[in-house]
Amino acid sequence: MDALTDFVIPIIGLKSGEYNYQFKVDREFFKEFDNTDIQEGCLLVDLILKKRSNHMELIFRANGSVNCLCDRCGCDLKLPIDHQEIRIVKFSHEDYDNTDDILVIGREEHEINVSHIVYETVFLGLPIRKFHDYETNGQICDKDVIERLNEYKKNEANRGVDDRWSALKKLLTDKD
Repeated sequence: MDALTDFVIPIIGLKSGEYNYQFKVDREFFKEFDNTDIQEGCLLVDLILKKRSNHMELIFRANGSVNCLCDRCGCDLKLPIDHQEIRIVKFSHEDYDNTDDILVIGREEHEINVSHIVYETVFLGLPIRKFHDYETNGQICDKDVIERLNEYKKNEANRGVDDRWSALKKLLTDKD
């Protein structure tokens, strides 16, 4: 069974109005995408589809958590996510390039697969730097790893400047 079949929404026959959908996003969903940042998670994604005569407005809201690796210590990290994205779907017979916020589909299309938009909503909800922080996500980095990193930094600082760079620097200053 394809994990993404639940993300196909039939749009033919929908009358103008508002429709609500809910999707469960878990490990099976993330396996379908080639990304090493997110391997698993547990989220609910609510979709409000507002159908109009010539377009649709899709409002996605992802709420839950994903498991990834900490950028500081490299250990497992459970990040909470609460993020919203809006997409516009326009109907047209002409060929247009899709943009980040607007999708163009043919008037004869009878369904839309929103799995990629759901994935983007979750991925865009992640912070740029993912790390353990007791104040924001209630987790702390592995103390042993942090101690080793601090030792490494101290050893690198004590090493001083590499002699090869000193010789090159001397060439620049010996212009007389």
